[in-house]
Amino acid sequence: MKQILSIFLLLAALSCKSQKTLMFPQTEIPKPQMNDQTILQWNENQPGYSSLSRLEKEFLYWVNYSRKNPRSFFENAIMPIVKIYPQLRGSNLNSLENDLKGSPSLTLLQLNPVLVRMSEFHARDITVSNANPSHNSTNGESFVDRFKKFGFKNCGGENISYGGGDTDPLFMLIMLYLDINVDNLGHRKALLNSSFVNTGISIAKYKNGNTFLVEDFACSQ
Repeated sequence: MKQILSIFLLLAALSCKSQKTLMFPQTEIPKPQMNDQTILQWNENQPGYSSLSRLEKEFLYWVNYSRKNPRSFFENAIMPIVKIYPQLRGSNLNSLENDLKGSPSLTLLQLNPVLVRMSEFHARDITVSNANPSHNSTNGESFVDRFKKFGFKNCGGENISYGGGDTDPLFMLIMLYLDINVDNLGHRKALLNSSFVNTGISIAKYKNGNTFLVEDFACSQ
């Protein structure tokens, strides 16, 4: 009997009103090799990179790969997965193709140690408390509250994703880009926001093994 991979995608920061559930049969995820030396060297030189988990490092790689090579990301990372999961086809895939193929190469995101702590704080708070995935902390603080609390004053944003324990980082990113059933395409807009230059990533596990991902963004300080 095949296992089921569940992906629960939440709306982007400041506009999270509902939770969408998508389910896919478990299978091996095809992906390009992580061999872009420019991105690998960039990531490895970021402060705090060595403290990231393997999954967090992989997620950061694909985020930066998608920003540097948006057309290649669509053709070589997204489409092979769509062939396995044809239910991903539709208007969101069509608009994503237009957005990625029409997007210029964007600046690689810098790993910001404060944003890393901020994302870790929220990911641990939610998972340790076994709380429902949310942009709000268990004490009621919003993303904006946390953003200011950690010393940021300029623009920023947050993407979160919740899924099964075997969720692949590349698959999680692709689902954020697709934003199926998300009217404002908030995740995609954050990932392709040229004003965002700093990021922090944390992937934490619930007691039942499910995965909660938090990626925070900020403009230059």
